[in-house]
Amino acid sequence: MGTEAWTNIITALSTLFAVWITQRYEIIRRKSEEKRWYADFFLRRKIDSITNLYISLLDWHDSINFYGNLQPSTLTEFKDQVQAKEDPYLRSLAIASIYLEKDEYEVMKDVLGAFRQATKAIWLSLPDDQCSANKNSYTQEVTNLNWKNFFETHDKAVIIIKNYLNPDILIQIN
Repeated sequence: MGTEAWTNIITALSTLFAVWITQRYEIIRRKSEEKRWYADFFLRRKIDSITNLYISLLDWHDSINFYGNLQPSTLTEFKDQVQAKEDPYLRSLAIASIYLEKDEYEVMKDVLGAFRQATKAIWLSLPDDQCSANKNSYTQEVTNLNWKNFFETHDKAVIIIKNYLNPDILIQIN
């Protein structure tokens, strides 16, 4: 074989090697883009669900805070302004629970318990002609809104949610 043949072989091998490297790089790049797309897609869903949890938590909290101090005058007002806030919280908690750690989920369930107690206390504070319950059959733990538990559970939940929505990495960027 002459030098021209060896030159052609070396050129062909060099070309094949360059094509192999290019294709390998392209495969790695595509996998990286795919991972980035999936991460972006699921991270967006996670943030949206945690945001919805935060919104429903604040909405229910504000309602209880207002009507716990200024009792509703009718059963309809109670149902529309206080009791109706529980379902959005439950729905958003069900979705967000996928992303919460076990101890974080327990805090959110504690919020549910504290807010339900507060809601029941507000219901029992309705005028007698609006509330058909025998109010004397309930203990003071039920009839009196437990403000301490209400605020403590809310504050714990807000800290957890803020850590998701405003993580340390974002604080460092600002």
